[in-house]
Amino acid sequence: MRNSQIPVATLSDDSASPDRQLSFLTPEDFEVAWDLGLFYLKTPDELDLESVRQFGKELIAPDCPYRQVPQYGELEGFITLENNQQTKLALRRERWGQHYPANIAAFGRQLDTIGVAIIREVFHQSGIPEALWDRASEGYASGGGDAFLNFVHYDTRTPDWGLRPHTDYGFVTILDTSAPGLQIEMNGEFQDVPVLPGHLIINFGEALNFITAHSDRLVSAVTHRVVSQQSSDPVRHGIVYFANPDLDGMLWQFNAAGEEQGNSKVQDLFAQLESRLTETR
Repeated sequence: MRNSQIPVATLSDDSASPDRQLSFLTPEDFEVAWDLGLFYLKTPDELDLESVRQFGKELIAPDCPYRQVPQYGELEGFITLENNQQTKLALRRERWGQHYPANIAAFGRQLDTIGVAIIREVFHQSGIPEALWDRASEGYASGGGDAFLNFVHYDTRTPDWGLRPHTDYGFVTILDTSAPGLQIEMNGEFQDVPVLPGHLIINFGEALNFITAHSDRLVSAVTHRVVSQQSSDPVRHGIVYFANPDLDGMLWQFNAAGEEQGNSKVQDLFAQLESRLTETR
């Protein structure tokens, strides 16, 4: 896939505004992004990506102290995935201040504002009344909900997939990577998502697809993977932010008239997605 086939968006400069605007060059670009479930976002000026990338790169050293962060259940801590090459340090928002350096925790909160701006634009385009955005998103649209800030790299000592095909379970994923390997499924085939310098990669997840199912504008949850990384490749590091609902909460579906069309416990929806993913492995 060429860069020109993936839409590019920008955010208005007022990073402190709750009404920060997401915009595309043309209405057609917006339509493609929503149908594809993925787009590039020009990196906002306030993000100090270089220092945060350096933190991520330090995690590859066996003696890095952050590799000793304990695991909290299956989702948090320093984790090596099974049947994938990905190794990651993953923490949800409530633990950023406990384990991450101050500048990394602050960076996560900056990504919170970007995630909120994106989901608010999704809801605006969907026609769901603004008074219902918090309920539909279990609080994320106003800065609540749940969020993870992960630092990943790929262990080329194993021959597994870099990351097996999947859709993300949450609302919005914000990805920074400087090396190739990401692919998305289009028309039954996987195509490369090229690295576009100066831009983040944004993709939509299953929870957002669920919420907008009965709205004026459904968004797609994009299936993606990372190809197996080789020892001869540049070391592939990534910063990944996941915007999620409260994992113990509810998701609600509304139409543009504000009428409830359905709901699901977050845990139930995610369990269904995990079962489906396991069946395809």
